[in-house]
Amino acid sequence: MGTWELVDPPEGRTPISNKWVLTKKYDKDGNLQKYKARLVAKGYSQQPGMDYTNTFSPVVRLETIRNLLALAVAKNWEIQQMDVRGAYLNGTIKEQIYMQQPEGYDDGTGHLCHLIKSLYGLKQAGREWNNELNKQLESLGWRPTMVDPCMYVRKSPEGIEVVAVWVDNLLLFASNESLMNKMKLELKSIFDITDLGEPAKIVGIEIERDRTKGTIMISQKQYIESILQKEGLTDAHPVAVLMDPNIQLQPSEGEAQDKSNNFASLIRSLMYLAVVTRPDIAYAVFRLGSYMANPSMSHWAAAKRVLRYLSGTRSYGITYHASEVRPGENQFFGYSDASYANNDDATSISGYVFSMGGGVITWGSRKQTSVSLSSTESEYVALADVAWEVTWLRNLLEGLGYKQCTPTKLYGDNNGALAIAQNPQYHKCTKHFDTRNHYIRQKVKEKVIEIKYCPMSKMTADIFTKALPKPKFQLHRTELGFLVPA
Repeated sequence: MGTWELVDPPEGRTPISNKWVLTKKYDKDGNLQKYKARLVAKGYSQQPGMDYTNTFSPVVRLETIRNLLALAVAKNWEIQQMDVRGAYLNGTIKEQIYMQQPEGYDDGTGHLCHLIKSLYGLKQAGREWNNELNKQLESLGWRPTMVDPCMYVRKSPEGIEVVAVWVDNLLLFASNESLMNKMKLELKSIFDITDLGEPAKIVGIEIERDRTKGTIMISQKQYIESILQKEGLTDAHPVAVLMDPNIQLQPSEGEAQDKSNNFASLIRSLMYLAVVTRPDIAYAVFRLGSYMANPSMSHWAAAKRVLRYLSGTRSYGITYHASEVRPGENQFFGYSDASYANNDDATSISGYVFSMGGGVITWGSRKQTSVSLSSTESEYVALADVAWEVTWLRNLLEGLGYKQCTPTKLYGDNNGALAIAQNPQYHKCTKHFDTRNHYIRQKVKEKVIEIKYCPMSKMTADIFTKALPKPKFQLHRTELGFLVPA
């Protein structure tokens, strides 16, 4: 591929070294697919300003992937997956970088490899690959969307084509089979590509589609099993609820540790699960994450309980249904909730969730940045934060050709917060609100959002703000779109 040329060592330049990385690739069922060897440059020795400048490289947002999957099942789109072989080797290096010859392939001349193309391990490799991919896709008529630069859309009288890019993994969507075949041929003409057919697994997300039932389910069973195996809890006794609402977690006393401890490692593993396919554990992971620097035995016990919960629900996944999307209606709706002064520092916790096609597409559980003086204020702050997400989702769908012609329904369970969002009333009690929190009022006025009251017993976002008793937890978990595969 013309990745380098052998040259005499230049004066005053220290070459970077490299190593071989050997890995095993598995399918979604854990079966060994292939052995893989990759030459990786030791980019940590690169010098800024000499060997590299900019390094940022985007990947498609997880929310975008879930939106596309929910739309695909609703519109009966074709879905395929492709992998670019040696993707980084397609990027062209702008800087002068010299590397030692790789182990096993040194010709004994003392020459160095002058890099022409980017190599795995270089700090700018991902950026150069993304620039090359972007240039090639735009030359074929695809355009990146403003809300997600790694989602490319091409429209024609024949239909719509979408490419979602996660580094070297391409998730392809087309409104019919002929468009899909055309798209795949074009991509194969510019890159060395492996056609993986119907997607089964991408970035750790296991995808199961049943076209007869009109459903798509996403899960991470294999990833959960790897965590359980690492922690020695593969056969752990399951629990029905991942957090005991009767136990109040508190910060531990003593000096803080560094965040490389085993507890922090476990929480980081769970965090990826919580933001990809398991919103039911989002609050627990967020809460435990605040104790990573100095975990106590009670925090470890709570984390182990999360693992025991996952042991019994490892096959659970979010399911999107074609029958849940009705023509002419808004594609998504959401819930916003807050738990007043529920954090250790008296701040409140916001939670939100948006659904489309019977399954959740985006969610969040986070601490509010300032202390609220009332439950109404905390709920209003939560509504304002959610309004940002509504704007992004509407723009995403508009970029795909599905402009939202009616306001997005957003449900809240605090009448005071809903009233303030619609009218500038209760001035004496609200004059101290930050200006940024009135963003929700502007979107209601513009008819982008329609806020509606939801009884507390039916507030789905409650699962993101506090530990819940079993009946309520399981009810809201079902509302998130969780189904166990047959």
